[in-house]
Amino acid sequence: MLEGKALMDKLYEQPGIFRIHMRNKQYSRAKACYDTVRSVLVFLEADEGRMQEFFGERGERGAFLKEGLFDEEQVQKAYYECIRKGDTYENKRYEALQGEG
Repeated sequence: MLEGKALMDKLYEQPGIFRIHMRNKQYSRAKACYDTVRSVLVFLEADEGRMQEFFGERGERGAFLKEGLFDEEQVQKAYYECIRKGDTYENKRYEALQGEG
C-alpha cells in the first residue's frame, strides 16, 4: 500500500496520464483519472491550497483566477464526451458474476 510521499507522487503523476488519455481520445479513462484524484484528495482532507493546485481557483460567478494541474477545458470535454457516449458510472450495467449460482 502506498504511503506518504509515494502516495503524493502517484497523485502528481495523474494530470500527465489524464493528458495522455485525452490525446488518445480515451475520454472515460481520462475522466476516471480526474475523478480518482478528486476523490482521494477529498478523502485525505487535503487543504484548500492543495485542491487549488490540482483543480484551479475560481472567483466570483465561476471566473477562473488560476488554472490547476488538470486543465478545466479538457476536464469538461472528457465529461461531455462520456455523457454523449453514455459512458458514465451511472450508466454502467452490472452483470451477474460467473460461478456458483
